[in-house]
Amino acid sequence: MLKSASLIAAAASAALLAGSARAEATFRQFSYTGFFHEEAGQFLPNARVQGHFVSEDLNGDGRLEHSEVSSFVLGGQEYVGGCGPEVFLCGLFEFSYTPGGALMFETSWTTDPWNEAGIAGGEAISGFEVKEYSYWMGNPASYTLRWTEDTLFEISPVPEPATYAMLALGLGVLAWRGRRLRRS
Repeated sequence: MLKSASLIAAAASAALLAGSARAEATFRQFSYTGFFHEEAGQFLPNARVQGHFVSEDLNGDGRLEHSEVSSFVLGGQEYVGGCGPEVFLCGLFEFSYTPGGALMFETSWTTDPWNEAGIAGGEAISGFEVKEYSYWMGNPASYTLRWTEDTLFEISPVPEPATYAMLALGLGVLAWRGRRLRRS
């Protein structure tokens, strides 16, 4: 009886130690599969839009907001903290995510609008459409994927190394306590 009470106390201590750790930034990968291709006029079940973001619930409300995102990549383009040398202007303009719920975002990018050869750009509004367009040497082109009721959403948080360290520490405390109890 005393041994099981000590083991429960050790487990509670490990849980408190893990719970007292400051929330860490979390890397999440996401994808949407199955879109209506506007220009082709057909549903493409294998069309895929994917990305990832790094965020931290700084205010502890369980909902991630624009100000809590330190990185957002969609289709290989970073939208937070710099666009890269080929992109003139880009940004993540709207963002919200509640774990277990919908991911909402709005992004946009463009090349130099004063380039004499032409311009290219794109925008993504989750739940609505992802569109890329160009106008080079007088030739316009666009590629638009629209969300439908058949578009599938997947998201998977990838724990930070600190999360694994806290788990290992908690398991270590339990193992140590268990060995100590067996000796007595």
